[in-house]
Amino acid sequence: MLKRGLPLLLVGLSVLAACGDKPDAKTPVTTASPALDDALALLPANAIMVGTVDARAFFGSETFGADLSKLIETYMPLGAEAGFTASKDVDRITFASYAYQGVDAAAVVVGRFDEAKIKQAVTAQTQTKGGGYLVASQYAGRDVYTLNNIGFTILSPTRVVAGTESGIRRVLERIKDNRVKRDIPQWMLETVESPGAAAAVAADFATQPIPPDVVQKYPVQFVKDMKGLRGLVSFKSPGMQIAGSLTYPDAASATANAEHVKSATSYLKLLSLVGVQVKGLDVKAEQSDVQVKLEIDDLTLRGVLAAVPQWIGPPPRSSAPPPAPAPAPAPAPPSK
Repeated sequence: MLKRGLPLLLVGLSVLAACGDKPDAKTPVTTASPALDDALALLPANAIMVGTVDARAFFGSETFGADLSKLIETYMPLGAEAGFTASKDVDRITFASYAYQGVDAAAVVVGRFDEAKIKQAVTAQTQTKGGGYLVASQYAGRDVYTLNNIGFTILSPTRVVAGTESGIRRVLERIKDNRVKRDIPQWMLETVESPGAAAAVAADFATQPIPPDVVQKYPVQFVKDMKGLRGLVSFKSPGMQIAGSLTYPDAASATANAEHVKSATSYLKLLSLVGVQVKGLDVKAEQSDVQVKLEIDDLTLRGVLAAVPQWIGPPPRSSAPPPAPAPAPAPAPPSK
């Protein structure tokens, strides 16, 4: 159901923003929550990043919702053959990223899912829209469907766990071992549960430092000393409002990095070349935080969505079916 790029897309939608209290990694929340309805209780501890996306808010936009629905349906591997339409059947996605084996992710998707049709599509070796075939396996007593290390498992008709194989397994182990409870720090919970947010994200780089290879690969000055990130995305006429807060060790560091952020935001002017108009950009240091705010209008978002296929290419397709099992050898003729 999910391509490898989809979790990154969801993170990208959410990571654009932030506000809330400062990170305090010493006070995790451990409130017992045995019900599987609590997405944040299902997610394992020690997350680098936690976020949520209100899919209904994005798909329901009067200006670009239809364009977003069309784009998602084009790249979503599963479709009508599994009784699934993302723009109609997904309400909310709550996700987290981890460093188990490289970068792993787990997401709890709330919506409507027809397990019988999905099983039927897998059993019949129905080719996904992306050209591959889902593989079914068992883990912790549940069916897990995977495609190129990305997969999902159905918890109920309204709950699906998706992500990398390692991320899915950690969630299923929590359920099997009766360890479903909120293990995510309070400041991260408060950020992602901000009322009215269409998307929210919180990242903890104090207890989960950014890997050196990532810093080397993306040598952005203001990222090096960053200890936390909080973000909110909201829809207010005439478009999308984004607010971000980057946390640093002290006020002096925040002041210095505010200048680095201002230098980096100068590149936003290049987005006008592809039709993206950024308005109301504001960057300022407040104590040990750097606050960033900006706005993007609805018409600009429609232009961006229309250009996505040109940037990432068409969804891969293949007409080759999965290899058939080798035929049993013919019995040897009876000896005379």
